[in-house]
Amino acid sequence: MKYRTFAFSVQGESHIRLGKCCQDYSYSYSDEKYSVISVCDGHGGRDYVRSEIGSEIACKTAAENIKAFIENADIQKLKTNPDEMLTKLEASIINDWNEKVNEHYRNNPFTENELFLVSEDARTDYENEIEIESAYGTTLLAAAVTKDYWFAIQIGDGSCTLLEEDGKFISPVPDDENCYMNITTSMCDSDALSCFRHYFSETQPLAVFLCTDGVDNSFDEKENENAFFQVIVNSYAGMSEKAAEKELSDFLPKLSAKGSCDDISIAAFIDKYKTKAMAMSETGSSDQ
Repeated sequence: MKYRTFAFSVQGESHIRLGKCCQDYSYSYSDEKYSVISVCDGHGGRDYVRSEIGSEIACKTAAENIKAFIENADIQKLKTNPDEMLTKLEASIINDWNEKVNEHYRNNPFTENELFLVSEDARTDYENEIEIESAYGTTLLAAAVTKDYWFAIQIGDGSCTLLEEDGKFISPVPDDENCYMNITTSMCDSDALSCFRHYFSETQPLAVFLCTDGVDNSFDEKENENAFFQVIVNSYAGMSEKAAEKELSDFLPKLSAKGSCDDISIAAFIDKYKTKAMAMSETGSSDQ
C-alpha cells in the first residue's frame, strides 16, 4: 500500500499521578493490499474495572474482523449498499468482542479486590454474573483503506478526521448525540449495534486520523486539532518514518500533560506520495 500507518497510546498525566493504568489501546496494520487502524478508550468509571482489557480486545477484534471483511467482501455489493455491509461488519465485531470478554472472565473470575472497587449495584451484578461485559466497557474507532475504497466505523466518543485532496480536514463520521461531557455509548451496551456510525467512500483519502477523546479534549478548538494533524502529515512527508514516529511518540505525553491529562491514543494512515508532493508544492510556492 502507498500508506504509512501508525498507532500510539500513552498513559495520561492524571493516570500517572494516580497510579492508574492506561485504559486506551491502539493498533495499526498495513500490507500490499490494505491498511487497518483502530483506537479504543476503556471507560474510567469505577465499575469498569477491566476496561483496559476490554479496549485491547476491541482493537484486536475489530482488526481481525475488518481483515476478514476486506478479504471476503463482494466489492460491487459493498459499493452498492455499504450501509448494509458495514452494519454486518459491526455486528460481527460486537459478537466477537462479547464472546472474548466472556471467555476472559471465565478464565479470570473477578477478584475480591476488583469487586471491592466497584459500586454496590455492580458488585451484585458481577457476583451473579449479570452484565459482566460492563466491566470491560470501551469505545471503538476503526478504519481501513484499500485501492478501491475506504471506510470508518465508530461507537462512542473520540474522532475520525479526514484530510481531503484539497487540503481540508473534515469529520466524515456522523456525530452521536448520546455522547456528551463524560457520557458515551459503548461496546458493552445492550443496544451497541444501533449506536454504531460509519462512513464509506470510493475516493482514497490523503490521510485519516482516529483519536480517543484524550486528544480531542487537549485542544480548545477543532481548528487547532487539525493544525496538529497537519504537523504530523508534514513530518511524515519530510522525515523518515522512524524519525516522524519518534517525534510524535515523544510529543504525546506532553500533549496529555498540557491538555486533557487523559490517556491519549492516535492512529492514522497517510498517503506517503501525495502528502509529500503537497508538502513540496507548498514549500516551493512559499519560496517564490
